Amino acid sequence: MTELVALSRTVPQAIRRQLRAEIGFGCPVCGSPHLEYHHFDPPWSQRQHHNPNGMIALCAPHHDAADSGAFTTKQLRDLKSAERTKVQSTFQWRRKHTVFVCGGNYAYCCQSMLNVSGIDILYFEKDSNGCDTLSLNIYDICMNRILEMRQNDWIARTNVDDIEAPPSARTLLFRSSIHRVDIQIEFKDRARLKNEEQTIALELGVPQDENVVFCIFNGSIPAPVPVKFTDSAIQFGGVTMSGNRIVNCGCGIRIG
Repeated sequence: MTELVALSRTVPQAIRRQLRAEIGFGCPVCGSPHLEYHHFDPPWSQRQHHNPNGMIALCAPHHDAADSGAFTTKQLRDLKSAERTKVQSTFQWRRKHTVFVCGGNYAYCCQSMLNVSGIDILYFEKDSNGCDTLSLNIYDICMNRILEMRQNDWIARTNVDDIEAPPSARTLLFRSSIHRVDIQIEFKDRARLKNEEQTIALELGVPQDENVVFCIFNGSIPAPVPVKFTDSAIQFGGVTMSGNRIVNCGCGIRIG
């Protein structure tokens, strides 16, 4: 006799990506990009499935509302196609001590991490409480700004392959093959740091008894010049940079 195996509640990655794309990467009720995945036709309690035709991406509050019966099946189907050109949100992570991790390079107390042809691509600005906030300018191959962040507030174009911003609001993935942009941002507080990262923070001069957050940036950008960020290096124009510790510097990396 064959034993039936329960279907995992975790929605497969390809289906999650499909559900995000069909609503323009923002909750169709409120626009939030911090999405969960709701089974409605039929509900998960009636039949376990991951059929995208009977599912929809919603923010956590509207997912809870849908679970409680706030929307009819027809209303949810109507919500599954949304015309949206932009999506936006905010990173809540603000600390007075921020270590920027970029391609295996670590920067602390640096206003700009990457400047290309006189343009600040990745940089920090202090808020009114003296905490670091992230700002960035990401351009497509035609030098059109495709992703922008000002003091942790970000806005992104939606004519892309994928935007993923989980409800934890700790990570952001932004990917577009046609625009040649692939960005991944992650915030890690001290409790999540590995032992070697704790050591690096100490080497950089971060007070051991104070809060610190690591802001990790990986991926690739095409403009103003192509730059690739891996876990271990920054690569541009035949140059590879890795293992650097940058402290109290106006600009960590300047290209052009």
